[in-house]
Amino acid sequence: MVAAVVAVVGLWYSSIQAQDDRALTKEGQITDRYTAAVVNLGSDKMDVRLGGIYALQRIMQDSRRDQPTIANVLATYIRTHAAKPPAKGQDIPADVDAALTVLAIRDTVHDDTFRLDLRAAKLPNVEPSIRAALDGADLRDTDLSNAHLAFADLNGADLSGADLSVAVLIKVDLSDAVLGYADLSGADLSGADLRNTDLSGAVNLTKDQVDSARVDGKTRLPASLS
Repeated sequence: MVAAVVAVVGLWYSSIQAQDDRALTKEGQITDRYTAAVVNLGSDKMDVRLGGIYALQRIMQDSRRDQPTIANVLATYIRTHAAKPPAKGQDIPADVDAALTVLAIRDTVHDDTFRLDLRAAKLPNVEPSIRAALDGADLRDTDLSNAHLAFADLNGADLSGADLSVAVLIKVDLSDAVLGYADLSGADLSGADLRNTDLSGAVNLTKDQVDSARVDGKTRLPASLS
């Protein structure tokens, strides 16, 4: 009987040890993949940088606890590579667009304390993804002119000073967002959720735009429209 108990305990310990070994191996593989992907972000070749971005996306999906770190890397990448507006008539670079799309479609349940920071990024004409997850993002002074953000989640986002001129904001969730000094000239706010939204300092906001959106008693409008 003693021998049988010893055998069972031995098998149990071996199983636990094997699980630990597999976990360590997986962690090592993820670390190696992460390092290689980050190195690729610094390449001079666009296709290599794109490969690095999509490799980080895959790691973020395989290791959810690493999502905040990877998301922060991609946000920093965007701010660095979109610090200046694209040349006239040109779209934002493909790698910046790819990084933005990866962030926009991430599962925010795994963000932990991460807050998307794209301050002052020049992102005109972007169309990251329908229902883009940009809630709570820091988008102060960000150029989103002519951006296609229909159905996007911008709940609680800080868009102070952002350029939203001619942006498509159809049915976008801007509830609890702050748009002080944001330029909304020509923006399409049809069906947008502006409940408890601070628009008190917004620039070029018209009554027609407000009437086309969803407001409530907590929506703060410019003095000229109050």
